[in-house]
Amino acid sequence: MYDKELEFDSDVLDTLMIDREDIYMIISERHHTVRFNDGEELSGTLNISGGYVKVGDAPAKYRYRDLVSIAPSIDSELSAWTVKISLGADLSRGNTDQTEYSARADIKRRTASSRFLAEFLGYRTTSDEQVTKNNIRANGTFDWFYTQKMYFRPIFFEYYRDPFQNIANKYTVGAGVGYYVMDTDKIEWDFSTGPAYQKTEFDTVANGEDKSNSSMSYFVGTNYELEVTKNIDFSFNYRYLTASEDTGGDSQYAMASFEIDVTDDIDFDISLVWDYLSDPIADENGVVPEKEDYKMIFALGIDL
Repeated sequence: MYDKELEFDSDVLDTLMIDREDIYMIISERHHTVRFNDGEELSGTLNISGGYVKVGDAPAKYRYRDLVSIAPSIDSELSAWTVKISLGADLSRGNTDQTEYSARADIKRRTASSRFLAEFLGYRTTSDEQVTKNNIRANGTFDWFYTQKMYFRPIFFEYYRDPFQNIANKYTVGAGVGYYVMDTDKIEWDFSTGPAYQKTEFDTVANGEDKSNSSMSYFVGTNYELEVTKNIDFSFNYRYLTASEDTGGDSQYAMASFEIDVTDDIDFDISLVWDYLSDPIADENGVVPEKEDYKMIFALGIDL
């Protein structure tokens, strides 16, 4: 159970996602790790009935409303992972031959007290056999929940490449803390912040300029998720990262997405991505890249 939903896997009914508010009773002979809002974790068989939660042989002292999460015990490791792959393509032929490809992967591992999130986003556009866009972004975070609302982020990382912004490779590593300002059955909204270190390698530079630079930085980010209807979800991710001017300056990244259920395992995704760099570095010809870049992505996603 995560994000106010219970995942029920059945050979007959396949995988069902049931809202927490619709659950009256749970009885399971399998071992689970259960976390409550005071930080305590219990492992064992599970019985939720009469508004109370009983785990193994421990007394049923916690009420159902105190329950934060239910995760498979270590012997069910694979069930703690979820993977979603999304692919998109747009082909145009005629006066202008244009091809756009996008690929996205979301990987999650969740236990009763921690979560690992990783995301990959690649985008490439060619027009009349000339590449006009080509960028890659990959990031990951590990969070440990101290309370129901507060979590520590011992590490996060990001890799970014966009030759059209004169960025051959950009590496960011940091740590921080986060807090949920809203956590209901329909809405989740959290903020995170902390220090980071960033190194940027440029695609080309003018004679006498440094090929790469590094900088200490600081990040602020937010994630917002809304269940619009049973079949439509909306998410918004935003991050602001400070950096020195010789590495390209402060950067901002935002993605707004709608996920529309087609079947139990297939979604139709619509995403708007915005990248901003305050002080782009000129290339070897003295050309300064645009500060902003927008992408609209349509894709089909498959839950593996």
